[in-house]
Amino acid sequence: MTAIAKPKKTVTTAPRVSTSAKKVGLAAAVDASMALRKAPMGRDVLVPLDQLTLSDANVRKVHHEDGLLELAALIESQGLLQRLSIVALGDDHFGVVAGGRRLRAMQLLVAAARWPADQPIECKLYAQGQAVQVSLAENSGREAIHPADQMESFRRLIEDGLTVAQVAARFGVSPLTVERRLKLARLAPRFLDLYRANEIEADQLQALALIDDPASQEAVWDGLSPYDRSAWRIRNAVTEEACSADSRLARFVGLDAYEAEGGSVRRDLFSSPEDLSGIYLDNPTMLQALAMDKLRGIELIVKEEGWSWVACSLESDMSAWRRYGREDQSEREPTPEEAETIERLASEQRQRADDYERHQDEGDPDADDYERIEQQLCEALDQADEDLMASRSALRHWAPAQLARAGAMVRLDHRGEIVIERGLVRPDDRKSTTRKPGDITHADSGAAEQAERAEQPSTRPEFSEKLMRDLTAHRTAALQAALLQNPQVALATLVHRMAETVFSLYGSGDDIVKVAVRVTGDGTLAGEASEYADSPAATLLGEAETMWGDRLPGNPAALFRWLLAQPQETMLDLLAYCTARSVNAIAARPRNTSNHSDALAQALGLDMADWWEPTAGGYLGHVSKAKALEAVKEATGMDPTQATAGMKKPDLVCYCASKLEGTRWLPLPLQTLNSPDGHEANPSA
Repeated sequence: MTAIAKPKKTVTTAPRVSTSAKKVGLAAAVDASMALRKAPMGRDVLVPLDQLTLSDANVRKVHHEDGLLELAALIESQGLLQRLSIVALGDDHFGVVAGGRRLRAMQLLVAAARWPADQPIECKLYAQGQAVQVSLAENSGREAIHPADQMESFRRLIEDGLTVAQVAARFGVSPLTVERRLKLARLAPRFLDLYRANEIEADQLQALALIDDPASQEAVWDGLSPYDRSAWRIRNAVTEEACSADSRLARFVGLDAYEAEGGSVRRDLFSSPEDLSGIYLDNPTMLQALAMDKLRGIELIVKEEGWSWVACSLESDMSAWRRYGREDQSEREPTPEEAETIERLASEQRQRADDYERHQDEGDPDADDYERIEQQLCEALDQADEDLMASRSALRHWAPAQLARAGAMVRLDHRGEIVIERGLVRPDDRKSTTRKPGDITHADSGAAEQAERAEQPSTRPEFSEKLMRDLTAHRTAALQAALLQNPQVALATLVHRMAETVFSLYGSGDDIVKVAVRVTGDGTLAGEASEYADSPAATLLGEAETMWGDRLPGNPAALFRWLLAQPQETMLDLLAYCTARSVNAIAARPRNTSNHSDALAQALGLDMADWWEPTAGGYLGHVSKAKALEAVKEATGMDPTQATAGMKKPDLVCYCASKLEGTRWLPLPLQTLNSPDGHEANPSA
């Protein structure tokens, strides 16, 4: 093999090349290149890496960075298994006409200081006239290795003595990737053969991998109908007796505590490492016992409060406790010092409320400092509210008489969180109990809460109520339009709402789907959403309404008979439309935390930028100058304050509208919030 050296520099041969290979200078190599113009084949040479560059004659023009690190690791551990094809460029440089990815991978090794810049590289030198045909020949007719073959190759390497970490390092992948491929390689050979024949999908293999025994894998597969062997069906058959680590009991006990007691665990390597639903606890009886032991420990602590009785329960359903009465805390008389403090705080709270209302009534919304002053007043009012509430809360307590006649229950809610219900009165005790002056019962709690809310002053939110209803009406229309296009999510939405009702799994803001059904039609949406008629959602919803109006019979009896005769696909499409029209996420105030409208938006992949844009009439004309300029700055990264100095409000609105056009900027009420646990809804789950 010929070695091509830099001038005045000695080049050693690569480790895999015979030391007896003849070395010649650059001139000899160029002479060899000229000779190749008449030769049909190239000549093997060694070229320092820093003398190689990508040739314009390389036919591959689309380059992907994916996998370059993996390729670099492979070359470093295994060596360059296939030579680069090159042509002479002159000036001591050579163009790579085939092997560009290998060249870039080796350059990564140099950049990472894992190879020297003048590392000798095995190449095959061709004449310039052969460059394109050589490049085309090498880049054509390639076929990637089948995943099943790679799985079995990894298994053989492990059986030959390599560790998972060593295999991962040599092939540039993560240890988890190696473990996953090994898991599939250990499936019954029958399934890998089916995989090679495209008769089974990768997700079905992953579900079968939850079973360690190959014979059991085949038993589960053969026990299912050939038409019902989806990954979900396999996984359900394998884990029906197990309990997910994402269940409320598992969350309460903790996976570490369960395993410390000897509980067996089965992990789905193919789920996200952070996804607890991919971990299965095989001993639910032990889990329940551990949960009850932990709950009884909390029960002992609550008993020390002096209640006449304390019970604990793992049930999340409160139906068994509905016959119990409930008392609220009494309020003792304040001491003179406490009464003086409460009066002072109440006076401060009234003063802060007056200052805030005065600013709303008399302040100029277009003034530069309007929002800054409003924010300061709002924060001062909130602090005054908190101080007054804390001072009054200190007076609330459980009176000795209440402790003597009432009890407490320690239970888990449907999220696996502890709930302590204090002040419960058993049915038998209720019959013999008479109310005493000053006692507050459950029947009074609603009125008390209303009175307390009435005492609290209203605070001006970031967006006016009218603008909030406008924006969220557009969001409701977009949710409806997206939902009618996705029957699967519509079905899940309907069942979710029904399950909430049946199992009392209510959450704040989760009642946006009115299954009763209360229709939120175009009239309602157009009355709230500005420029609704011209919106994409209105167009889509209107077309669907017209289509179904033409298809459905005109009377209830005929409609039922018509439905009975329809295929399931038609039923699901109609279900999607009807469920969509029941959605009502119109709100007067911004959402502080996510609610079910956000989960629904995530499941649908809803991006409100596809359905709404900040026009002069639809948004910018309804907010202050400062908010309009803030939107432009957020969307473009440029501060438009100087460019708009001295502009009247109409001119500034038009200017901002032109800058925001096409930016896909959204105000906070139209953005989708993440769920409280940080997860996003998964429509395929």
